Amino acid sequence: MGVRALYPGVMRATWRGSVTVGLVSFPVRLTPVRQERGVRLHQVHRVDGGRVRHRRVCELCGEELEAADLARGHDSGAGVVLVEDEELAGLRALPSRAVEVVQFCPGGQVDPVLLGRAYYLEPEEPGTGSYSVLREVLERGGLVGIARVPLRAREVVAVVRPRGGVLVLQVLAWAEEVREPDFVVPVAVSGERELGLAASLVGAMTEDFDPAAFSDAYAAGLSRVVADKVAERQRERERAEPAGPGEPAEVPEVDIPASRAPGETGGELLAALRRSLERLRGGRR
Repeated sequence: MGVRALYPGVMRATWRGSVTVGLVSFPVRLTPVRQERGVRLHQVHRVDGGRVRHRRVCELCGEELEAADLARGHDSGAGVVLVEDEELAGLRALPSRAVEVVQFCPGGQVDPVLLGRAYYLEPEEPGTGSYSVLREVLERGGLVGIARVPLRAREVVAVVRPRGGVLVLQVLAWAEEVREPDFVVPVAVSGERELGLAASLVGAMTEDFDPAAFSDAYAAGLSRVVADKVAERQRERERAEPAGPGEPAEVPEVDIPASRAPGETGGELLAALRRSLERLRGGRR
């Protein structure tokens, strides 16, 4: 069963190629894991609703530029250095179409802060057998593959891991892109009572994570605002030009969670932990 059967809906492939592990190779396509959703807002002219378009204007001479007038450059502080397309072409990834797996490692060794864009790896015939074997081996061993992939004319490093019966490729940040914290947290001496109460609180709040339990209240609220305005505009048109009876569009209700009070620190730690436990034991979550 392919990704399209497990996750119905339109999934447009953004890349086609193959996965190679040693001498084993099988064809795949990449489709984004995430999808755009909700209402998109644009900048418009308040008077007539026309879309606002941004023009290319040189900040030095004020001239409006065409595409042919543009170049890429870097401001070194001593002036702008131009980099030509021919020079960039020599730096781009080779025209390979392969997810080249270069090593395997335990999944826990990949720091989550490195994880970026995710894609489904969907097998194409005749590669389903090899695909299934790789997925099963990774799942049984708790392993992930580390691969080099040419994406958008650049080579990136990615992790290949099993997820729900399929393989997912997730782009990794380069090590030099990750900053270390520039602050130091003072070491606080905690008593056994604080640690015991904190452990009880954490234990009482521990449960299986369900991402569906969390909803985007902002997106739902924005959809409601737009739906209200569309419905009001339709009513105005109907009042101006009477039409046949119709049912107004239903506006979905949105549950917006109440904000939580800020955490308490210092001498009130014990009291805050006790109150938190009492709320949980009393069923007020």
